Amino acid sequence: MADEETDQPFTGELGPLVEEVRRFAAAVGEKAQEIGGRLREQNPEVYGHLAAAGSELLAAYRAVVSGHERRWSAPGQPDAQRIDLDGASDN
Repeated sequence: MADEETDQPFTGELGPLVEEVRRFAAAVGEKAQEIGGRLREQNPEVYGHLAAAGSELLAAYRAVVSGHERRWSAPGQPDAQRIDLDGASDN
């Protein structure tokens, strides 16, 4: 359900919280760009190493997620365990 005034997907109790988180994330992003820009100008070698390290971390994360997704979506998962969340027994 979209908020008519702001066209945001969250309304009610969570609406103000979500908007505050968005503003905070935007402020953090702007500050990170500012610091990154200064670092890039003042220490380009350090900036390059940090950028490469960030890319490697992202690649590692993608590999982990991709591996888990393949296992989760594989038919007949042999190591899958059924967990009854409703408390009802199939016996």
